[in-house]
Amino acid sequence: MTTTTFPALLDKLAATLRGTELPPENPHHRAILDALLEVQRLDEQLTGPALPALDQLDGTQERLEQLTEAVAERLAAGHELALLISSRFCCCTDAEEDIAGDDEDFLSCPGEHARPSGIIHAVLDVFAEFGNPDALASGDLVAELRRLPGVAEGRWRYADLTQARLAQLLAPYEISTRDVTLPDGRRRKSYRRAALAGCS
Repeated sequence: MTTTTFPALLDKLAATLRGTELPPENPHHRAILDALLEVQRLDEQLTGPALPALDQLDGTQERLEQLTEAVAERLAAGHELALLISSRFCCCTDAEEDIAGDDEDFLSCPGEHARPSGIIHAVLDVFAEFGNPDALASGDLVAELRRLPGVAEGRWRYADLTQARLAQLLAPYEISTRDVTLPDGRRRKSYRRAALAGCS
């Protein structure tokens, strides 16, 4: 996926000249930007030279599959962007939460009172349901998380989580899967509870 680095060199220079510090990124806003850039990239791919035009397709199965996959990928990216834009939640800073106060109509930044548990707490809750084992397979973890209501980290509904999406949500916490032999003998990509507990 195409990404935009912030702050860029010019942004850092401008902040230095002003004698100010650049504020940290809002993860939800970053997710929207990345999703938009991905949609734009896929649009360019569909209309550019990377894929043959419809009138140039010679009917071969390979080219038809190529076009079909590109369209499906674009539709999925557009759906993800729509979910992000329509989400009522964002990752607010303390200042934004103070501004929001008790105003129930301030839906864009409800603060922690409206979404008390992030992805780390949700994952630890699943571990607790399994009796707090040392490790849980990524597939088993996602299957349980998909039962939860709401939106994970302001990006995807829990019902739409996949193993890849969970990995993206946990990456900022430097948490990733490890090959673990589970008590039932399965060797699976798994998350260790100790790594998660240190971030709670």
